[in-house]
Amino acid sequence: MQKTGWLRTGFAMTGIMTLAACGHRDAVDTVGNWYNQYQGGEIAKQRPPAPGAHGDYPRVGLTPRTSVDLPSAQARQALTARMTLQRNLSQHVVVADGPLTIAAPPPPPKPRPATDENGSSMSVTAPGQTPPATPTATAADTPAKPAGTDKPAQPAAASKTPQAKPDKARTADEPKPAPEAALPEVTRFAPPPIKPGELPQIGDLPPVAPSFPGFAIPRDAALPDIAPPAYDLTEPHGTLIRFNQASDQMASGQDGVIGKVLGARGPHDMIFIKGFGEITSFQPAEQVLGIKLGLLRARALAQTLILRGVPASDIRISAGALGRGARIDRSPY
Repeated sequence: MQKTGWLRTGFAMTGIMTLAACGHRDAVDTVGNWYNQYQGGEIAKQRPPAPGAHGDYPRVGLTPRTSVDLPSAQARQALTARMTLQRNLSQHVVVADGPLTIAAPPPPPKPRPATDENGSSMSVTAPGQTPPATPTATAADTPAKPAGTDKPAQPAAASKTPQAKPDKARTADEPKPAPEAALPEVTRFAPPPIKPGELPQIGDLPPVAPSFPGFAIPRDAALPDIAPPAYDLTEPHGTLIRFNQASDQMASGQDGVIGKVLGARGPHDMIFIKGFGEITSFQPAEQVLGIKLGLLRARALAQTLILRGVPASDIRISAGALGRGARIDRSPY
């Protein structure tokens, strides 16, 4: 009898768990439904489905149905070329300036003894240092005086100590503070009235720089900016193959790009590869390291092409010190 009861209980629990699993609702939703049913009213009713829940899925290829207002292809190409030149210029300028070196902070000031007006020396400690302990005289350190030689202590001779000068004499010797710099006068500029249909007149020269007393304006303040050096900012031709930073390991996802290049190649066409390094300055030693990294990248890309069936005799490699990744093309660099 006991075994039969346990079996019935087990089957009942299995059925309950099966029904609960078919509901796809967790314990929180189940308890919430119980509370809503107990409360009754509108909250206990079944919620309506969302609008379009049972409708057909939209075709993404047909959206948007209206034409988007975009610049022309020539304008987009011109913008891309201008941004490419700005990026290459910033890379060359950063390399020309070299790495940023931060000087070490100066050492903390050392404490030096100072002398007060009475001639006694006192030590000045720097901020954050503990003042040195003053030694106190003990009875063992003081020499013993023979009996009968004790004399009454004489008062300190006032004539030997120099008297302090009066404050008036000291203030007369001190230099007088410099007078404060006068601020320039504030003037209001009233532009001439503009008639309807007329353009405002713009002056040919910029206004004169203001002058302040005690401040010299450099002579080259009004000169134009220095023209940047004539760097070669053109983008190298060919297909870009990306590499990991400061490494000859190709980045992931380059197999499709290499496959497209090999698909457009003829049976006996030459393939030219140029790898680029990542130099941080134009120093000769840095350029040598950049060319070495570029050669390693070009060699790694050539090895990948050989594994794909390209003869080694049809591959030419070269290297550059400054650039990104490696380039592959059918025309020489």
